[in-house]
Amino acid sequence: MRRICLSCALVACLFSALWAQAAPVHLRIDYRENPLGIDDTTPHFSWQSDNTERNWRQSAYEILVASRPETFQSGNPDVWDSGRQTSSESIGIAYGGPALQSRKRYYWAVRVWDSTGQQSRSAETAWWEMGLLQKSDWSAKWITRTDPEDASDRAGIRWIWAAGQNALQAVPKSVFLFHATVKLKEKPKDAALFVIARGDFKAQINGSQVGAKREWHEFDREDVTELLKVGANTIDIAVTVAEPNRFAPQADSKISKAALAALLKVIRPNGAITRVFTNSKWKSRAQDQTKWKKADVVAELGDANLGPVPPLPPPAALLRRSFDVPKTVRSARLYVTALGSYRMLLNGERIGNDLLTPGFTDYSKRVQYQTYDVTQQVTIGKNVLGAILGAGWFGSGMTWAGQAYFFQPAPVRLLAQLEIQHSDGSRDTVISDSSWKTATSPILHSEIYSGETYDARDEAGNWAQVSFNDAKWQLATVAPGSSAPLVAQLDTPVRIVQTLTPTSVTPVNGTYVFDMGQNMVGWASLKVSGPTGTRVRMRFAERLNPDGSIYTENLRNADASDSYVLRGGGEESYAPSFTFHGFRYVEVSGFPGTPTAANLIGEVASSLGGDPTAHVNTASDLVNRMWSIGIWGQRGNFVSIPTDCPQRDERLGWMGDAGVFWRTGSYNFDIAAFSHKFMHDVTDGQTDAGAFTNVSPDSLRPFGSEGAPGWADAGVIIPWTAWMQYGDRSIIERNWDAMQRFMDFIAKANPDFIRKNGVGPNYADWLAPDDRTNKDLLATAYWALVARMLEQMAHAIGKEEEAKRYADLISNIKAAFQKEYIKEDGTVGTGTQTSYVVALYTGMAPDSLQAALVNNLVKDIESRNWHLSTGFLGTPFLLSTLADHGRADVAYRLLLNETYPSWGYMLSKGATTWWERWNGDTGDPAMNSYNHYAFGSVVAWVYRYVAGIDTATDSPGFHHIMIHPHLDAAMPKAGGEYESVYGKITTEWSGLPNRGFSLRVVIPANTSATVYLPVISGTTVAEDGAPVATHQENGSQIVEIGSGTYHFDVK
Repeated sequence: MRRICLSCALVACLFSALWAQAAPVHLRIDYRENPLGIDDTTPHFSWQSDNTERNWRQSAYEILVASRPETFQSGNPDVWDSGRQTSSESIGIAYGGPALQSRKRYYWAVRVWDSTGQQSRSAETAWWEMGLLQKSDWSAKWITRTDPEDASDRAGIRWIWAAGQNALQAVPKSVFLFHATVKLKEKPKDAALFVIARGDFKAQINGSQVGAKREWHEFDREDVTELLKVGANTIDIAVTVAEPNRFAPQADSKISKAALAALLKVIRPNGAITRVFTNSKWKSRAQDQTKWKKADVVAELGDANLGPVPPLPPPAALLRRSFDVPKTVRSARLYVTALGSYRMLLNGERIGNDLLTPGFTDYSKRVQYQTYDVTQQVTIGKNVLGAILGAGWFGSGMTWAGQAYFFQPAPVRLLAQLEIQHSDGSRDTVISDSSWKTATSPILHSEIYSGETYDARDEAGNWAQVSFNDAKWQLATVAPGSSAPLVAQLDTPVRIVQTLTPTSVTPVNGTYVFDMGQNMVGWASLKVSGPTGTRVRMRFAERLNPDGSIYTENLRNADASDSYVLRGGGEESYAPSFTFHGFRYVEVSGFPGTPTAANLIGEVASSLGGDPTAHVNTASDLVNRMWSIGIWGQRGNFVSIPTDCPQRDERLGWMGDAGVFWRTGSYNFDIAAFSHKFMHDVTDGQTDAGAFTNVSPDSLRPFGSEGAPGWADAGVIIPWTAWMQYGDRSIIERNWDAMQRFMDFIAKANPDFIRKNGVGPNYADWLAPDDRTNKDLLATAYWALVARMLEQMAHAIGKEEEAKRYADLISNIKAAFQKEYIKEDGTVGTGTQTSYVVALYTGMAPDSLQAALVNNLVKDIESRNWHLSTGFLGTPFLLSTLADHGRADVAYRLLLNETYPSWGYMLSKGATTWWERWNGDTGDPAMNSYNHYAFGSVVAWVYRYVAGIDTATDSPGFHHIMIHPHLDAAMPKAGGEYESVYGKITTEWSGLPNRGFSLRVVIPANTSATVYLPVISGTTVAEDGAPVATHQENGSQIVEIGSGTYHFDVK
């Protein structure tokens, strides 16, 4: 106790200028500054030091935690004092005090000692606040809006099929046509066509196509208001019997199920509704026949043979609750989440600026909630808490199969708990329950892939304010609870991070095409004036057709459009609430008048709210642009999860893409917290047998998508990469058991140490120009790769027995690999570039044959006129393997190539984000994403080998730094910056092989570095003009340095 008091007496001098030098700065909890509402009961502390002197090193630290900031000044940190800990680490230090309490805010500071014993103290008092830690902390109820029209909408819909045909034994690729008519006496206010099919369909109203989907498992909703006319109208739907999915268990089946269900819902100007259902009144025929026959009714919706049918896509709901606040408010917190997506308002003002909350998770395993400080928004007297509730990821049709409500059944629902603490210490709580009022919102339809339809004529004005009369609103319904635990969001929510102004507006075929100048992710914010009822539609695309119209074939089932119906009476603004798009071009139709660039801006949405943490600046404009398009690609694909692409009917957490890109991504941005969140998604999907899934959250469960080499392996690669980049051992500890289970799964399935079993769909070296690489060879090499990572991580967390076990496993895999795949002449497998790369990179090649493998690899590259031929799994290691074996010259030739296949080829064709395919301009239209970061893995090589900034593998987190630029005649100068967890690292160099070299390097406080300088005959090494002693190793002159700024010359 006396020791604590002495420490606290020193804390009383927290802000003393005597301790300003090398003060700890950038204080973070779980890699976030002052996080609000966390539920980590063992949070981790991190900080940097701001000393710029050479060789400054922390020798010890002490962390102090208090319940109030003034407690520090009184000399009594009443929660926890770590005591003086002898250590230079300042990253990921675990809390070790008493159990933390729900809702409580904790304040903390840190002091450090340098190697001379001088003390310094953080000038800031940082804090974190706990969320709701126990299930009993929640008194709120899940609530929803029960749509009174839903039962009427579904009541008359029947599954129909062609007369005389067996719907349960249909022949794939056969086509059947269905026809109905409807007479209208007046133009409708609104009209929507809802279609669902077992098979692929294309729908038309009065001869105009209005919707098309391939094997879509929810109702597709299309706004058809403008296509309907007074008098007779026709509905025509063609259904093509689908082929079994090639990744599904029934891929070899010769028959399929087929049927059609549809509803045309017409709202007349007086509000009355006309419905046209699929039933026996429809006509049908085979495409190759001419005679129409009455369609057969084959089942009601929900029939077991044709599978479950989710609800018709409902409008977003408005919910509100009035409440009184009788006395002064000290603090107020809103804890809120949804199964769906929400936006909250208090007294008419938006709460926070987060988007697409609560984020994408496996909602059957984990539902995130958010915490908001609303102290300034609550007033004494009457208040109103409001919510807009949409489908979000939870209720949208996801994957190319359109699986809505995949993780839990409908409906969408809200959970909200407002806790108010008064100045006298009393508390009031406002919860979501059956006392809330609800109504339909102007958002008639909103889904992730299909975009949003908003009718401003239906706006309820000041609905979230006290003055609004909600007497005509219905009461909310208490919905079934969720069995999944509620967890605080770990990472930064999706937010608008940037806006773009169009670079041009071009009239095309009666529409206007806006060019944003950059492939981006988010939406368009529209400004428009016009008559009441005017419908403006915005369609989104990444590329243009030759005639200047937008190219949408690569979007597949994704409609990627937003529609706005004007209320009239002045300028109006609109941006969607619960969707996002990947696009460069926006086609606007129905605009009243001639739009200009001032009528539309692009709002960029991302989970990556901060600036990039790394930059490069080289002599090559091509390489500099590679960095830029990589930044844009990552921003656009890190939207709650790391998606493969942001535009088509996937936008899924494909693990293979993430695994190969994570090293680049962790340089580009601070994704430490994001990595923890995504690993929750990964482990939530782990199968009972131990396999990681190929997509996380696991949206492909019906297809048996798990265990694919390189994809499932990301469940190990991502924690290892986060540990390397951020020095974060907690991500190893929290995922250790799951990683062990995964490795046991592989080992059990492959006792001969060749990985050929338990590999799921095995995507192999995806999209490689040379696709001959043996799948088992590649799988086995990746097994060895992740085993090596597990061995290293085991050492890091003190599990030496496990480390030995993985070392033995690597030896066994290596022996089996060499016997099975490596020939005496150095040929590996089928002799593809990927075969050589993975054999060398993963250490599978015997020392005696490594030179032969390298020569064979280079020969293959040369035979292709110095082009690569690798795919997703080979590309990340290609340039590193070459440079590590003395062929950086070949690596640079590949890097700087601008003809197909190469990175430069994409840029030469105008790419502003990485493509999915090397030949994205000519490849399969259905697999042509133009924002797909996997091949952007090359930028990690630019950071590590061109800028020359890397971490030592035995000192992760850049605690010890490797400065090793690789010279080449094609790259006479380069450099970069990286804001590591310890501080900013900077390099700037110029030089040519064998002709001289100059390097400026900045090493942050509390770190050290090994600097690799070229060996040039007849030269000496100087630092700031003074000779420096070096030692030579593997063709480099090596200098060991501490923190500070250095200038080296080799001349």
